[in-house]
Amino acid sequence: MTTPKDVQALVKRGQEIAKGQLQGMDFRGMDLSGAIFINTDLSGADLSDAQVNGSTFLDCRWSGAVLERAKADQCFFRGGDATGMQMRGATLEDSHFYDMLLSDACFDGVKTGVLGFSDCDLGAASFRAIESEMLVFYGGKLDRSDFSGSLLQRTTFFESDLRTAIFDRCRFDKTIFIESDLSGQSFRGQEFELCQFTDAQLRNCDFEGARLNQCNFKGAKFEGASLRRVIAPQCVFVAADMNGIACSGGDFAQSVWVDAQLRKADFSGANLEQCMFHRTQCAGAVFPDARLSHADFSYADLRDADLRTATLMRTKVHRTLLENTRFSDRGGLLQNDPALFAAEEFSARRPKHRGERGPQGRPA
Repeated sequence: MTTPKDVQALVKRGQEIAKGQLQGMDFRGMDLSGAIFINTDLSGADLSDAQVNGSTFLDCRWSGAVLERAKADQCFFRGGDATGMQMRGATLEDSHFYDMLLSDACFDGVKTGVLGFSDCDLGAASFRAIESEMLVFYGGKLDRSDFSGSLLQRTTFFESDLRTAIFDRCRFDKTIFIESDLSGQSFRGQEFELCQFTDAQLRNCDFEGARLNQCNFKGAKFEGASLRRVIAPQCVFVAADMNGIACSGGDFAQSVWVDAQLRKADFSGANLEQCMFHRTQCAGAVFPDARLSHADFSYADLRDADLRTATLMRTKVHRTLLENTRFSDRGGLLQNDPALFAAEEFSARRPKHRGERGPQGRPA
């Protein structure tokens, strides 16, 4: 009958362990570094405080296994059922999980530098208070995954469905949500620093009172979302779909909104100083008491917009559509920008190349 000591001896000799029946075995505190397990059943095994650094696990069964406080740096886990695996407090420096069933797994308090999950089912997995330099989630399932209380630093979610993930009390630093779906999430009062939401789905998200310092929302979809009272200086909203959303009371100083869709958006009382709104669609948007000093609406559509009681000072409306736009006073508007006129004249004299666009964004 194979014993844990027998397994350790095989590992030390560099021998692969294939199709092993090791379920329920007690490996607590043992050194199994450099092991290669292939299609082995480790269900219910206890590896608490064990060392498995540099090990490879291919198509193994981990259901109910315990690896609490285990040293599992530079490990590679591919395939297999690890439902309910417990890795609380383990170290997982430069380790990777690929194509695994990890539902209900526990990674609470894990300490890691770089840790990756590719195409894994992480339904209801727990990552509470995880400490990492970089987490990467590529595809897979994250429904009801719990990140509560974690600092998600340099974490990447690529094409991830995060609609039911739990981010209570999280902080986000250089977190990336590329093409991920965060619809319906509430991030009220939470902090985002230098985060990327490129082409993300943010429908009905609640960011009220959040700090969004220098975040990038290029191409994001905001239908039904709230950005009330956010602190969001120097953000990028290029080509974002923000029709009808609430941005009242927000601080968006020096943000870029080029080509954004902002029809009927509410910017009441918002700080929009030095913002760039080139070619934005702002028809029907409202800006009462907004601060628009040095804002630039060149080539934008402001038809039927309400700018009454807005602060206007050197606010550019070069070739802006202003039909039925309401102002308390037009004194602070710059109707024509000589530098832009000169650029347009220069562009008009240049030979046009196929696909090149003119000043209004139309093909030349």
